[in-house]
Amino acid sequence: MLKIIQNHKHEFSLIILVCIYISYFTIASFFRYDNFYTGRYDLGNMDQTVWNTINGRIFQSSSNDGLISSRLSGHADFMLILLSPLYFLWSHPKMLLLVQSFILGLGAIFVFLIAKDVLKNKNLALLFGFLYLINPLVQFTNLYDFHAVTLATTLLLASFYFLIKKSYFLLVIFLVLAGSTKEQVWTIISLFGFPLLFQKIKKIKYLGAGIIFFSLIIFGYLIWYAIPLSLGKEHFALSYFSDFGSSPTEVVKNIFLSPQKTIATIFDGNQLDYLKQIFMPLGFLSLLSPLYLIFSIPDLLINLLSNNSQLHQIYYQYTSAITPFLFISAMFGVKQFTKWFPKFPKIYFVIYLLLFTLYAAYSYGPLFFAKEPNIDMFTKPQPNREIIENFLSKIPEEYSVAATNNLGSHVSHRQQIFTIPAGIDRADVIMFLLNSNSGRSVDAEKEIIKNLKNDKNYIEILSVDDFVVFKKRNLL
Repeated sequence: MLKIIQNHKHEFSLIILVCIYISYFTIASFFRYDNFYTGRYDLGNMDQTVWNTINGRIFQSSSNDGLISSRLSGHADFMLILLSPLYFLWSHPKMLLLVQSFILGLGAIFVFLIAKDVLKNKNLALLFGFLYLINPLVQFTNLYDFHAVTLATTLLLASFYFLIKKSYFLLVIFLVLAGSTKEQVWTIISLFGFPLLFQKIKKIKYLGAGIIFFSLIIFGYLIWYAIPLSLGKEHFALSYFSDFGSSPTEVVKNIFLSPQKTIATIFDGNQLDYLKQIFMPLGFLSLLSPLYLIFSIPDLLINLLSNNSQLHQIYYQYTSAITPFLFISAMFGVKQFTKWFPKFPKIYFVIYLLLFTLYAAYSYGPLFFAKEPNIDMFTKPQPNREIIENFLSKIPEEYSVAATNNLGSHVSHRQQIFTIPAGIDRADVIMFLLNSNSGRSVDAEKEIIKNLKNDKNYIEILSVDDFVVFKKRNLL
């Protein structure tokens, strides 16, 4: 056994690092849930969709105002259907958090495999695996509740690995899985077809053409037809690009036909800071080989051109489909640099990359040693947590519930959920957890509570510190 470990020391070291990563972020995610740092958006609505699916209501959820409809009215994240069988093992929102940490952690293995193939150096490959696990973009997407698209990070890395290894069956499998995480990922998938067009074998050329054609057809169908049909209007995120038009066609056309406006938006101050944050952890080496950054252009454009400031921040899931190609480009950047300077010592790459990544992890990462660590779930636990959990567990599934956002992921195993202020005149049970994670101002929620105390249709049944509950008077 010792000899096997010695012969595969890089692989064993990577496995240890991956296990540490998965363990920490699983525990951190569980603590966030237990102490009400997760929310209806976005863990609760994902969990409700998966729970509905295993109960025969496939891909259904309820909107902010309690309207029960297809999840397709929000996003085409069909991955939630594929994950639903796991709820037969453990039907709990924590299952999604566990899956997210596990799959993101596995991304380091594909980073290692790609780097080993590109750089022909196991030391550098192991370094890139470590850099992935310590990267703030990866860690923040892991901590911010659950999103199917977060899984695209690993799935796209796997797709690229099977592309360069010419394992085309597995390539197609992982591309389809990646596409199932969110609608716009299909535009990235289409780009995987172009390298295949330059292969000598006709069947491979046809495969490339098929990937391009079907990916764009699926994307167009979802954006122009399926999602608007389910929603009853254009995709809700279209409002993020109102400066460029009021329909998907207008937005796409104006982005390309108004280059001055597009460029000015991209190089706005906030967007430049966002670009610095995503490129700095890898020492800007990704820019040395920009060819592979082309894969990230669809999501980069979406984020940079959006008027929603959350899309050009690294603290959410919006970098999930960009991160893989930052690493891939950095690997080829190192390869390009060694071609220019073949005698450049490899150890300098190790020092350079470690310095930049550790500095980024300290400057804006979420770990305990960072300047502003995301550790409130450990250091600021929710008072009266057991009382709250005990009460929530006794609410019958058939009751409709209106709750503040921070309670939403704890009551999502039911068909109808309202997010306050919606539902305060319709829900069977109305609950408030009055803190900064509630999703609204505490003063506004206190005003709603004051009005409910004077509402003849509701009665206050529990008030423990910042946890307040009302129910309909005629409810058993």
